[in-house]
Amino acid sequence: MGTLVDSQGEEILLPHLSYQLLHTLCAAAPAIVSQQHLIQAVWPVTVVGDETLKQRIKLLRKALGDDASQPKYIEAVRGRGYRILPPVKATPLTDKPEAAGLMLASDQLPLGNTQSYPSYWKMTSLILFIFLLLFIYVAILISSTHSLSPTQPQTAQSSGFDTELYEKGLEYYHRYREEDNRHAIDLFLSAIAINPDHALAYAGLSDAYSQGVFQFNGPEAWRQQAVDTAYKAIALNPNLAQGYKALGLAYYNKGWLTKAIQANNRALEKQPNFSEAMSNLSYIYRETGQLQQALYWADKALKIDPKNSVSMVHRAHALIALGRYRAARESLDKALALQPDSLLANDTLGLWSLYQGNFITAREHYLRLTTHQPEQLKFVWRLAQCRLYLGEFAASMTLGKQLAASPHPRQQQRGELIQFLADDHIEKQRLTELVEAYHQRQTQGSDRPADSFALAQIYAKSGETVLSNRYLIQAINQGWLAKALLVQHPLFTKRHQDADFKRLLAEIDQQLIRESTPR
Repeated sequence: MGTLVDSQGEEILLPHLSYQLLHTLCAAAPAIVSQQHLIQAVWPVTVVGDETLKQRIKLLRKALGDDASQPKYIEAVRGRGYRILPPVKATPLTDKPEAAGLMLASDQLPLGNTQSYPSYWKMTSLILFIFLLLFIYVAILISSTHSLSPTQPQTAQSSGFDTELYEKGLEYYHRYREEDNRHAIDLFLSAIAINPDHALAYAGLSDAYSQGVFQFNGPEAWRQQAVDTAYKAIALNPNLAQGYKALGLAYYNKGWLTKAIQANNRALEKQPNFSEAMSNLSYIYRETGQLQQALYWADKALKIDPKNSVSMVHRAHALIALGRYRAARESLDKALALQPDSLLANDTLGLWSLYQGNFITAREHYLRLTTHQPEQLKFVWRLAQCRLYLGEFAASMTLGKQLAASPHPRQQQRGELIQFLADDHIEKQRLTELVEAYHQRQTQGSDRPADSFALAQIYAKSGETVLSNRYLIQAINQGWLAKALLVQHPLFTKRHQDADFKRLLAEIDQQLIRESTPR
């Protein structure tokens, strides 16, 4: 942290990142400093984008009382960068013991004991005090005009800069792209740094962490941070629907599907027309095999928000599981027309072919996706599955090794699984560790059918038919109803006449008939 002395001799404390930004501009004055140079100087070991720099500039201007439209201190030069306008005297505080302690203090919001997203800033005590006065004024004004019912969801906590940052973060989050999701995390953290009691920002941050893990191979630590920040949002406002919705998404990422359903239902108790919670319920109900419920909630979400591409994809998921492929494709096409680069929609389009047993079509689809987006490991995983079903074991092995070499534990586990299924030779120790990893996940509360199906495949490959059947029936009862993926699986093709295997297929048929019947 550093100190700026204004023309009246008053000291303004600046957070470390703001001080570094101001120092860089002053050191170069009167020259223009490019955005790239500023990013490298202020965030030397962190990958950030232009939006992060813009928000930092905006925050620094706020601290200085500067106006972007008529700048006195910091000028933006279009297409070139920023420069400092007047001479500025900067005095570091490192000669003061208390200031040294401030410099050593973490500039990051503590969200738990797990690994954190790269360091962020805190606002100065002066600005916090000003905003506190503003919050009190707004609260008094609101309470004098109307009151919220106990179950009405929170929509905003202030009319200040923290709310502006939160709303901007929400906008980025709903773009459903990796870079935008990281910007959203940036902005939510910034809002929390200004207002540590901003429950909505905690809920948004939880959602962004979950999306980062689910779609973009974000750090493993984000799984737990998503849970922690959702709980923080609920602790700050127990009636906040967004907090329970975020908790449901965080639970889903942990594999706790039953808990995820309960959390989203709580969100709907708080806000009955909350379309995002409905859409999430649709997706989770589909995975648990409750297909009529999945379709019901997707349709209800789309009645409220007819042009929501995510809800369209979730509806398509339910229709695919029900075998209504034409209707599913119509819903997918609409979603892709709204957002052609949607990872979720493009993945689901591949599943549309996989669930019908069209493995060649699915392989070509995922080949195109991995060619254009090789960093998306979910597509690599799907391509490896396609090649396994087509008997292209060497190619599947290669993809498995690619997954196993990634820094993400879940993808590593998938890579180990596909290598084992595609290869007759695997170290016994590696196999033991793989089995233990899936068992541990279930011990920790995962009721995800894909985990049970993975164990069924491992035991089938190991020749342990009884155990394989045990986990197959568990997967089916948890909602794994993709019959084509079982019947045409290379490990199960020789078991079609086996009485136990036939009973398993009959159980899938019965559940599909039950779920296809309107209630």
